[in-house]
Amino acid sequence: MLWSRLASGTHRLNARPRTRDTIVAVAYLVLGLLLLQFGGYGIWAALLSLPTMGPWSTGSGFLLLLILMSALATLRSSRPFLVLALGTPLTAVDFFLGGSLGVVLLFADFVYCAFRYGGDRGVRTLLVTIVVTIAATALTLLLWPGVSVRIVTVVLQWALIVLIGALWGWNVRSERQRTRAVMSAEHRQATQQLRQKIAHDLHDLVANQIAVAGLNIEAARLRLGQMTEISAEADESLTQAAHGADEAHRQLRRLIAVLTTVDDLADETAPLRIQHIDDLVPIGRTLVREGADLDVALTASPRSAGVAMRAIHELVVNAVKHGEGDIVLRTRVGESGPVTVQIENRIASPGASRTAIGRSGIGISGATLLLGGIGASVESAPTGDGRWRAGLALKEEQYG
Repeated sequence: MLWSRLASGTHRLNARPRTRDTIVAVAYLVLGLLLLQFGGYGIWAALLSLPTMGPWSTGSGFLLLLILMSALATLRSSRPFLVLALGTPLTAVDFFLGGSLGVVLLFADFVYCAFRYGGDRGVRTLLVTIVVTIAATALTLLLWPGVSVRIVTVVLQWALIVLIGALWGWNVRSERQRTRAVMSAEHRQATQQLRQKIAHDLHDLVANQIAVAGLNIEAARLRLGQMTEISAEADESLTQAAHGADEAHRQLRRLIAVLTTVDDLADETAPLRIQHIDDLVPIGRTLVREGADLDVALTASPRSAGVAMRAIHELVVNAVKHGEGDIVLRTRVGESGPVTVQIENRIASPGASRTAIGRSGIGISGATLLLGGIGASVESAPTGDGRWRAGLALKEEQYG
């Protein structure tokens, strides 16, 4: 019973990071107060012979810094880089006052949180900053004539403090990413199995029945025509029923193709690239690319890049088949990451021969279904000046 309550309480805290950070901040404050009470301050003052700064070098100055650092700790997981940026100068002031254990522990926790909770780009920047700072400090100590052993000792101590926090946070971050990758793979496998089962059931239980219904309608129409003269209304009704059955069969086949296409994309080792799309355009017509590089733009979201490229593939196929002249592929990348891709072509004139081309078989509706699974949208409509414009937009949350 006690264990289940602890587990439930831990789960609630994980669901409320601000509450969890507040509890951690209070715990650090209490620990820092205890360390101050037992003389845990001025730890580098004697070693470096730092000058005293009046009342600030006493416990009151360290207490103020401890309170400020504890207040920052309430944002340790939600704004880790901001907390580290504001905590670093406070830690520097604490150091020049002599240093206190409570502030040092909080600073090490800030480094840990930056590596654990920070974004990938911020972590890379922080890692480069730490490496450059360590290299510059080491070079300075090597070139500094007559450097004191005490200074080297303090520098090594701080390097150890930063490295412990950084490596601890990096290890937890790596373990979380590995666990997330394993869970995502298991979820993807279960989803693929479910999708394959749905596609199989649609094929066996629905598609075949629709096909049989269409054949029965045609058979009934032929039999009625042989037995007696069929009325125009009855013939029209049977014709519409046959067309409806054929259209339902085509749409169902397309849905099955979409389901199997998503499975193929999940296992694809050589995803479609812009060079492959160039090959879709027949000789005499050109794919004109404008704006950002499409391959580079889609690398910001590798999990959805394959689906997006497959949809672009389908839009280009439609432009080749139903249009004429050159095809313009325009890629734009927003300031915060979202990507929009537009495909524009001139509508083929009446009577013009259509280009025969192999296709994925999913169509615009299939591409819409594919993109809907990654939070994207498709728009396709004439521009009013004899041209047709189709495009897709990936939402901002797909990037970052």
